[in-house]
Amino acid sequence: MIPLGGKRRSWGPRRAISRPETFWASYSDLMAGLLMIFALTTVITLLDIGARLVEPTEAVREWEKVLDEICHDPDLAKMENVQIDCNTGALIISDENLRFGFSRTELGQEAEQVLREAVPKYMGVIHRYPKFLDRIEVIEISGHTDREDSRGVNPYFSRERAGQVLGFLMKEPMMSAYTDFLKRKAVSAGYSDTRYPAECVGDRCAAARRVEIAIRLNDREVLKEFLRILKQIIGGE
Repeated sequence: MIPLGGKRRSWGPRRAISRPETFWASYSDLMAGLLMIFALTTVITLLDIGARLVEPTEAVREWEKVLDEICHDPDLAKMENVQIDCNTGALIISDENLRFGFSRTELGQEAEQVLREAVPKYMGVIHRYPKFLDRIEVIEISGHTDREDSRGVNPYFSRERAGQVLGFLMKEPMMSAYTDFLKRKAVSAGYSDTRYPAECVGDRCAAARRVEIAIRLNDREVLKEFLRILKQIIGGE
């Protein structure tokens, strides 16, 4: 009998109550959105760091261009009297070509002609990059000797011969376009045998007796700029 006004009771199995799946879908969307924001933030941060590093690394990139051009300049490459160190950009003139007399520091006519032909071309390559000139700290003209020195005079000869080369270049008419630059940037130094070539195995070595003209960049300014940017990045500025 079914009670009046009562609900009919079903004795069959109960149907499971279905829960909406929108919660998990919303959670997945939220995580995907957060990952997207994190990725974009990371990319923006990296781009900002890269942009900040462009200026201080510009000096390095420009130096690489100058170095490559010095190393592959056809006029310098075909000159038999000089060599270019493609690692440092130094113009190397051996003692054989400068032909200093024994225990002498004066330049002969042959030496002057070698300098007259090589150095203006070398300076011409550098001056193709006006912005690069401001990054040069010094143009160093250095004298070098081998290790044969029974009288202890090699330091004197290396210094005086470098000074003779610089003095000649300052007065040479073919260097007139670069005289002011040399006045501001050029220095002479004598290193005796302290920078001995790797190919020299004995005390007497022709490759060690040379004069080099080398570019020295203002590395301190580049380093200071790197440190300034690194401080900004760490500090979150």
